[in-house]
Amino acid sequence: MWLPQGRRVISHRNDREVLAGVSVVAYGTGFVFNALLLVYGIGTSAIPVAAAACVNLVMSSLIVIVVSRSRERA
Repeated sequence: MWLPQGRRVISHRNDREVLAGVSVVAYGTGFVFNALLLVYGIGTSAIPVAAAACVNLVMSSLIVIVVSRSRERA
C-alpha cells in the first residue's frame, strides 16, 4: 500500500488536484502506528516486523512531507 501511493505522490507532487484526496491525518496516524510497530519488532526481535515498519515509516513520512509542501505552496 505504501510504495504505490508514495510513487504516485512523488510523480504528481506539483498537481494539487491529484493530491487533494490524500489524507495527511491518515498517513500521520499510519506513521505513529508504524513507529510503535517498529518498537515492538525490535523489542521482540521480530526482524520481518521491524523491517516492514521501517519501510512504512519512510514511505508515510515521504507522503506526509510531499503532500504538506504541496498544500503550503497553494
